[in-house]
Amino acid sequence: MKTTLTIISLALALVSCQQETVQKSTSTTPTNTTPNEMTAMMSTFDVTGQTLLYQGTFENAVHPTSGTVRVYEDKDKNRTLVFENFKTDSGPDLRIYLAEDKSVTNFIQVTNIVKNGNSFVTIPMNANLQKQNHVLIWCKQFSVLFGSAKLK
Repeated sequence: MKTTLTIISLALALVSCQQETVQKSTSTTPTNTTPNEMTAMMSTFDVTGQTLLYQGTFENAVHPTSGTVRVYEDKDKNRTLVFENFKTDSGPDLRIYLAEDKSVTNFIQVTNIVKNGNSFVTIPMNANLQKQNHVLIWCKQFSVLFGSAKLK
């Protein structure tokens, strides 16, 4: 009985993570957004003068997730996550985390905006990419890993 309830609870959590729509690209800048949220909505990134530090390919977890992610650094040591051909299922409360592993160990939230296609977002200065080398697409509301990429 306990096993059946656990399976039903997990199934409901997975179904619930597909109810919202992943944000689409927009050409207008919304009001009342943080600088990180505004950066996440832009879809092109100029690599001129940038140094490629790491890159990874997304793998499925509970939901199909694909595409590549790269980390670039500018001359001022500002780092940016650049998503290319990124695709994942929609879900409520999706986040992008940097973590030590797929189990969300020692994670830092990069943004709460996740969208399909090409986009980029500034990496917080306190992120340690030597340790936090996994990019996670995480459903915070249900603690579900949609997909991940290991930065190498």
